[in-house]
Amino acid sequence: MKHILVTGASGFIGRSLANSLANDGFVVHALVRSSSIIAGLDHRNIIIFRGDILDKESIRNAMTGCTQVHHLAGLVKSWLKDKSMYEQVNVTGTENVLSIASVLAIEKIVLFSTAGIFPPSQKQMTNENTPKHPELHTEYERTKNLAEQLAFSNYRNGVPLVIINPTKVYGPGPIDDSNTATMMIKNYILGKWRIIPGNGKGTMNYVYIDDVVTAAKTAMSKGLPGSQYIIGGENASYNQFFELTRRVSGVNRKLYHVPYAVIRSIAFAQDIKAKIFGVKPLIASEWAKKIPYDWSKDITHAKNALNYSPITLKQGIERTISWLRQTEQI
Repeated sequence: MKHILVTGASGFIGRSLANSLANDGFVVHALVRSSSIIAGLDHRNIIIFRGDILDKESIRNAMTGCTQVHHLAGLVKSWLKDKSMYEQVNVTGTENVLSIASVLAIEKIVLFSTAGIFPPSQKQMTNENTPKHPELHTEYERTKNLAEQLAFSNYRNGVPLVIINPTKVYGPGPIDDSNTATMMIKNYILGKWRIIPGNGKGTMNYVYIDDVVTAAKTAMSKGLPGSQYIIGGENASYNQFFELTRRVSGVNRKLYHVPYAVIRSIAFAQDIKAKIFGVKPLIASEWAKKIPYDWSKDITHAKNALNYSPITLKQGIERTISWLRQTEQI
């Protein structure tokens, strides 16, 4: 039985991936921090390794005996008082994983990045070759981009890796900063979400969790070392997203468009409050500035190279709402 390391196995995507690999018959070495909740990782083929990607020895312990690595561990928080933590975890942590993988002669690594490092679509839809606009990066995206640069440098030095860039992932799993689309669906149905940002035409690409897991496994088996794939689903504006949620749920809530200028003003005030009192802002300026853009993504490369075929946004919202109801969250 092949042993595979999954870092960040207690997270939203990591948990689903670890269980999927375990169901496929692999022995999964799940690297999780000592403070992480490991509920949902009780599969007989999953072995828990307590550690941290900032601690090379714990990485080595978890990676020993493995032939492949899925590196998901990272800092996904939308805001932190100590911003230096983003670089420590997302860049230094990645460097640690890659260095140990090189020493242990791992046969292949799939590095999870984010589609957020790519710029908004303009005349043509954004793809893997579109030049980046670093001025639009949040601290999270900036450090993930640095981690990618580091990864490609390691690839040129002989480390066999593939990078995947999921878009906005949603579906069953922990509802936190890495699963905000599911949070919006849940809160809309409960009547706790009452706004549409700006004129509602700002566009995102939404991808269902199961499609990301499938793509990650295919990238491991078929992805060419040194390659990169945007893993997305359907492009939709905020207006379209909430209209689909209304139709699928059967719940008709009145939503109010909040002008972009108002949101930026609120974010600016929240930034000041966060700086003075050290409390998480409702929305930070670095994220608010992204609202009016078209973040559509072209996923043709993944479709062709990985035989990738994601479900529609309507199907994904249907499955997400079904899960929310089954788990009595709505």
